[in-house]
Amino acid sequence: MRVWGDRYSRDLRRYTLAWRMIGHEARSQTIAAWTGLPKDRIRTLHDSHRTDSREHETSRHRGPSPNSVGYFLRTAHVRREAAALIGCCYAFNVLPEGACTNAARELPSVVRGERLCGAFEMYQSMMPETAVTLEHAALLVIAIAQGSDLVVERCVGCGSAMVLDRYGASRKSCAYCGPVESPRGRDATARMEVLNDSGASLALP
Repeated sequence: MRVWGDRYSRDLRRYTLAWRMIGHEARSQTIAAWTGLPKDRIRTLHDSHRTDSREHETSRHRGPSPNSVGYFLRTAHVRREAAALIGCCYAFNVLPEGACTNAARELPSVVRGERLCGAFEMYQSMMPETAVTLEHAALLVIAIAQGSDLVVERCVGCGSAMVLDRYGASRKSCAYCGPVESPRGRDATARMEVLNDSGASLALP
């Protein structure tokens, strides 16, 4: 009876996490990686979610999930958003303490998936107009855990997180402590200050 109960609890958490990730418009392959559920069951859940969410229909993205870490480095604005997002991930203990040999295989799990969703939802509450998705968050977390392409450093000026190209030019300060920001950049800076005041940046290594 105990064995059955444990199995039921594990399956319930998998389905609950899948439902949560569907709400964030994640693709089936991403949900399968983090929950361990078969893709056919995920598709059934997605159809059910679409039926039950008539007032706010969830999109179902086609094609492969985001797979290029260059996305997080392409503009100063995206780099700021990546820094905010990774700060939330550290606050929710999504990242492991050490580097992973094969993060794409070792990192995804139900427990970390729950934490990832929590971190992404916190990030969304701070940056409601962001174009960054839950799948981007998963890609960023795996890339940082792998440590082969992206690294996280602290700004020497304010201590905030910076997401950097491991093989790119070294940076000592973030955009907020550097050149004058545009109005859009200042708005993002204000939100980042809220993140830093919340203590999320203190969780960074």
